Amino acid sequence: MPGQDLPATPADTSGGRPTDRGALISIEGLNGVGKTYLTDRVLDAIPASRRPSTVAEFSRRQCPDDQGSGYDLGRQLLRSLVNAAAGEPFLRSGSPRSETLLLLAIKAHDFETSRATLQSGGTVIEGRSLHSVAVYQSLILGPGTVPETRDIADVDIDAVPDAVPDVVRTEDEAMARARTILFTAAAWRPLPDLTVLITDDPDTAVGRAEARDDFRYTPEQWRLHRRAAALFDRLAADDPRHVWVLDRRGQDAESLTATLLAWIESAPRRSWAGSAR
Repeated sequence: MPGQDLPATPADTSGGRPTDRGALISIEGLNGVGKTYLTDRVLDAIPASRRPSTVAEFSRRQCPDDQGSGYDLGRQLLRSLVNAAAGEPFLRSGSPRSETLLLLAIKAHDFETSRATLQSGGTVIEGRSLHSVAVYQSLILGPGTVPETRDIADVDIDAVPDAVPDVVRTEDEAMARARTILFTAAAWRPLPDLTVLITDDPDTAVGRAEARDDFRYTPEQWRLHRRAAALFDRLAADDPRHVWVLDRRGQDAESLTATLLAWIESAPRRSWAGSAR
């Protein structure tokens, strides 16, 4: 379905026009690409009186061991995933369909906790949102048998005549699954008004994440990161009105921050219609 608009989500029952509410913005990209770093720089540049609210990405959330006074449904759902995954960085525990639905439930809860801010005119920035769920879970749900190569262009067509069609078919299937996940999510909460996809050389970004976290990905996990980078790019090309690409290659932090700030302040608004709750 290239070029076909994803549905407006029937999650806002206020009846207001899109411009009457704040913008819902997500920051997406691979691990180590600079999502949190650049978002923090932007937030520091905005006066406190109009600074956006933020929803932390999964890896930056605290997952309490008990309910206590700070009980939060979204955090408890995430804790269940983290515990089941037992340290696996992509939260894989062997039940990918259940994991996908739990991740979508967490993102639905994130929206529910942000709705009042949005309807009062405030901007909300999600650190990773539905596109991350769609990208990674579409690959996890159907990993396929992609050759161990960094890119389709690296496959020697003469040496492996059937490899390229297999790669293309596998990645096309992942794209279809990603769009299905987005359509499913859009039945329960809005897609972001604007998704900013921050890109970099995948090996550079993931290597940066390894150094930051003192963690080494396995070869299989590296391949998953590289496939995710390509799938993020395809989703951006599929919906250029709502997914804007910020390529950090060749740009300094100041120019990247200025661009991201300008995009946040001029974000489009989707139409939220209907009556789903």
